[in-house]
This record gives sequence, structure tokens and C-alpha cells, in this order.
Amino acid sequence: AVYIGGALVFHALRLQVGDEAFFEILRTYYARYQDGIAGTQDFIAVAEEISGQNLEAFFQAWLYSTELPSLPAGR
Repeated sequence: AVYIGGALVFHALRLQVGDEAFFEILRTYYARYQDGIAGTQDFIAVAEEISGQNLEAFFQAWLYSTELPSLPAGR
């Protein structure tokens, strides 16, 4: 079986925050942690900072729930 969970989380995040914010999140996260150690909470903090959204419920559903959530409607 192929694991697609990680890619699906990123796709859902892109739909949630929009293309511009999504790619800025990736650039910022990379720039900030490229020479260090980072974890999930660091990524979530960058995503919330850049998007200006509280993404607690989003990440709770997509990372910590045992059920597959519905994809966001998108922007």
C-alpha cells in the first residue's frame, strides 16, 4: 500500500490557506530551519504566522485524528 497521508495534508493546507500563503509558508519554513532542527509544532507556527489563521482545528483533524477529514472548500 502507498502512504499518501503526508501529501494529502499539504494539499488540504493549500486549499485552506490559498496558493500564495501556502508557498510562502514553505519558503519561510525552509529559510528559517534549513540549518537546524524543526518539528511539527514549528511548521504549524509558521503556517499560522504566514496565513494569519488559527489552524489548530485544521491540524488537529489532519494530523491527530484517526478519521480522514473532508478536504477544505478552497480559496
